[in-house]
Amino acid sequence: MSQQIQVLVLLTTRNGYVLLHHDRLPQAPVPAHGDLALTGRLTLARQTGLLADITRAWTVRATGPDNDGELWVLDGGTLDTVPDVTEDTHPDARWAPLTSLAQDQAAQEALDAIESDTSIQLPTT
Repeated sequence: MSQQIQVLVLLTTRNGYVLLHHDRLPQAPVPAHGDLALTGRLTLARQTGLLADITRAWTVRATGPDNDGELWVLDGGTLDTVPDVTEDTHPDARWAPLTSLAQDQAAQEALDAIESDTSIQLPTT
């Protein structure tokens, strides 16, 4: 069985907001032999309408019943404030307070990594 890899994209603002898709971080599976950064960039664009360069991750953790998968939380960047509402975004995307991620352990690990400025350089394929 091949390893399942998922990405979550964390895009925040300096004033305490996070971009969500259907009230969750934008997320998608990485295709077999796929590129983490490209998958993250396309996921963010498709699910929120925003583009971002993704070159690093905040955290990675094992998933699956036998720890045979990986969940990568990718750095979508940090904006100064929530963009103007006239910006063209996906209808299912919204900005929410960072506190809305309180129950998401992977997101909390990523937020801790942001605070301590600890990141992981993404592997290149």
